[in-house]
Amino acid sequence: MGIFGSIIGGTLGMLAGGPLGMVLGSVIGGQIGSDSAQSDFGGSPYSGGGTARSGYERVGRVNPRQAQRDLQLAFAMALTSLAAKVAKADGRVTQDEIEAFDHFLKHSLHLSLEERKLAAEVFNQARNSTATTHEFTDQVRSIFRNQPDRLRDIVTILLAIALADGHLHPKEERLIQQIARDLGLSERDYQSCRATYKMSHGEPETSPYEVLGVSSSATDAEVRAAHRRLVREYHPDVLASKGLSEDFTEFAHEKMTAINDAWSRVKKQRNL
Repeated sequence: MGIFGSIIGGTLGMLAGGPLGMVLGSVIGGQIGSDSAQSDFGGSPYSGGGTARSGYERVGRVNPRQAQRDLQLAFAMALTSLAAKVAKADGRVTQDEIEAFDHFLKHSLHLSLEERKLAAEVFNQARNSTATTHEFTDQVRSIFRNQPDRLRDIVTILLAIALADGHLHPKEERLIQQIARDLGLSERDYQSCRATYKMSHGEPETSPYEVLGVSSSATDAEVRAAHRRLVREYHPDVLASKGLSEDFTEFAHEKMTAINDAWSRVKKQRNL
């Protein structure tokens, strides 16, 4: 079972003390105290509610492998919780938005039915949480404060989920932009996230410079350095150690394809 499977029998670890921990605590409590995860995925898992349960604390010292696993779970929790808040940005969560999120889990992450049920529990708890989006982003920024690429990945995937139904509602876009700012990302970072998504989905007018996160006036050396840094960052071993589990392999591959395509276009334009 993938990263969401680690919820079962898990502990809060680095998520303790914030809204992500409250969401995870509720899901763990639901797994222990009910058979809700056994219901059909076709509707009821996304209609649930519930309140956060207390009593889940950080347990002992963890080894590096466990810390890596905790970081991967934190990324998945952050993404799913913020996706729930974005889906609710226009005042309600529609069936199209639910299906778009499930489509992403099934086809982009290749999660099993059981994994998607667990993700649905996280989605529901975050959607119904009284914690604000800013409270979630504050904790996420704290966890990934030294890993801006993971923060950009969250924003890129939020855009992919929001656009999965073919339409990006203005309120959704404004909230994703606000999430990017709250995570400490710049407007250029946000435009890079959007350009990466667009290029990975075959939109030819996408600026390759935005994908690489540099200005079109950057020197050849600066553009080359940006490409090399991104290539290093998306090496599978680096991804695993910095919060992206193998569930996100396809996303990482799509992002690397967009990065390399952007670099190829820049080299052609500049005769490098």
